[in-house]
Amino acid sequence: MHNRLRQARQLLHYHPAFLILKKISARELSMLGLRSKEVPARRQHASKEQKLKMEKCLIVSKVTRYEYEKHSHDNISNWELEKILRNRGSDYDSMVSNHKEQKSFEEGVAKALKEMGVKVEMASRLTYNEEMINWCDAVVPCGGDGTFLLAASRVRDANKPVIGFNSAPHKSVGRLCLPTWCSNDLKGALQALKEGKFRWMRRSRIRTTITSDQKLLDSITPVDLHTLHFCRYPPVSNQEDSHEAATRLKDPQEESKCSLATKVLPFLALNEVFIGESVTSRVSLLRLKIDDGKWAHTKSSGLCVTTGTGSTSWHYSINCLRTHSVLELMKILHEEYGVDLDTSLEKAREVTEKYNTKLMFPPDSEQLAYSVREYITFEEWPAPRGLRVRDRAEAVTVRSHCTDAGLVIDGSVSFPFNDGTQALLEIHPEDSLMTVQMDDALPF
Repeated sequence: MHNRLRQARQLLHYHPAFLILKKISARELSMLGLRSKEVPARRQHASKEQKLKMEKCLIVSKVTRYEYEKHSHDNISNWELEKILRNRGSDYDSMVSNHKEQKSFEEGVAKALKEMGVKVEMASRLTYNEEMINWCDAVVPCGGDGTFLLAASRVRDANKPVIGFNSAPHKSVGRLCLPTWCSNDLKGALQALKEGKFRWMRRSRIRTTITSDQKLLDSITPVDLHTLHFCRYPPVSNQEDSHEAATRLKDPQEESKCSLATKVLPFLALNEVFIGESVTSRVSLLRLKIDDGKWAHTKSSGLCVTTGTGSTSWHYSINCLRTHSVLELMKILHEEYGVDLDTSLEKAREVTEKYNTKLMFPPDSEQLAYSVREYITFEEWPAPRGLRVRDRAEAVTVRSHCTDAGLVIDGSVSFPFNDGTQALLEIHPEDSLMTVQMDDALPF
C-alpha cells in the first residue's frame, strides 16, 4: 500500500490520467490528501474552457476481421467466404458473432445520438475522408485504440474533438477511449458529455516532414496496412544496386546539391512513428540526428519515436524492465560487488516499477521520446560513439540507407522510406488533438 501511494504522489503532478489508469480507491485518495469528489470537480471545471458542440457527429467504425476477410477476397458471397475460412481453420462462427456485436454497438451509438437531435454520418476505414471530417463537429470512433488512432490521424483541426467509445470493453482496455461505463450506458455517457461532466485533454502529435529527391517525392504515398493483402511495397528491381545503395553513406553536403524537395505528410501520429525495413529480419541502416546534435550512423531493428500518449504503449514495451532481470542485477551487485542490497523479490518488483514508471510522460508534452530497437554495437558501429539508445528530444531527424523500408504512423499507415529519404519528426502545439476524459465512476 505505501509503495503504491508513494508512486501515486510522484505521478499526480504530471499525469492526470493516472487516477484512471491505476484505479486509485477512495481510501487511497484520502491518504494522498484528496477526496474522491475533488477529481470530477476539477475535470468538470476544466471542461468550461470550451463548450462541446455535438450538432453533427461522424461515427468512425471499426473494420472487423469478418469485413477484412470479405474485402480481401473481393467481396465473394457469404457461403464461399465461410467455406474458405473454415477450410483454413478459422473460427468462422466467432468471427461472425464479433462482427454482429461490433455493428450492433455502432448502431446503438448512432441511435442514442439521433435521439438527442444530433445529425449522424457513418464512415469506415475505406470511406473516412477530409470532407466528412470538415462536415462534423466531433469525430466519434467506435472500436478500440486502433480505431481511435485511425480517426485521430486525419483530424488536422486542433479544436475538433475526437471522442472514442470502446465497443468491446470486456475484451480490450481501450485507454484512449471513454471509460467502460460509457460503453455500457451510451445515453448516460452522451448526457454527461452534453452537460460538460468531463475534462478536456490536449494530446500532442508528431508532425513528419519528408525531404527527398524531387523526382521521388511524388512516389512517397500512403499505404494502408490494414487493407493490404500481400506485400507492402513492390519488390526491389535490382538487388545489387539496392545493396550498394544501402551500404553507401553519402555526405549530407553532397546530397544537398541534388534537387531536393520537401513535403509534410498528411497524417499526424498520436502514438508513435516507426521507421525500419519492411522485412523484420533485415538490419535497418539509419542515420540519426537528435535535436541539433551530430549525425550518427546506426544499425538496428528500426527506430520508434513516440509522444507522451504513446509512452504507455510500444515505447513502454520496448524499454520496460522485467522483475526477474532486475532481481538478477541486484544479486550480482550484492554478491559480486559487495553492495549492501535487499535482494528480495518484493524489493526487485518495487525497483522495476519505479524504473518503468519513469518511461511514461504527459500526453501534452512537447517532447518526443525515441528508442533504437536492438541497437547493434560492434567494431565501427555506431559512428560516432555516444548515441543513447533511448532518450527524450525536441526533434529527431532520420536519413534512410535502407532498401525496402517504411515510415509507419500509428501502426496503420506506411510511407516508403528508402535510401536518401530524410524525415524530420517534431511536435507543434497547433497539431495537438482535442480529446475528453471522464471518470471511471458515473458522474451522477
